[in-house]
Amino acid sequence: MSNPTEPIPTEPFPNSHPGMPDVLKHLESEGQTVRVGTIVWGAVVIALGILVILIRQAGLQLDAGETAMWLLFGAGLAMVAGGTVNLLRKKQTER
Repeated sequence: MSNPTEPIPTEPFPNSHPGMPDVLKHLESEGQTVRVGTIVWGAVVIALGILVILIRQAGLQLDAGETAMWLLFGAGLAMVAGGTVNLLRKKQTER
C-alpha cells in the first residue's frame, strides 16, 4: 500500500485473527510498524493534557513559552533516540 489513495482491501488476510480490524490485518501482513514520531507526538499531546489538568486543579502558574520549549526539547530528544534505536535495529537485522 504505497499509494495513500489506494483503497484498503476488505478481503480477509491469511493468518489473521478473527477479531482484528481489516486495516490492522493489512498492516500486519505488510510488516509495517508504528513510526517513532507518531508515538512521540502522541506523548506530547498527552503531556499537554495532563499539564492543563494539573494547572487547573492545583492552581499552578507556569510560563507557557518555557513549558512549550521543554516539551519540544523532550520530543526532539525522544525522536532522535527512537530513530537511532530503529537504525541500529535495522543494521543488526541486515547482518
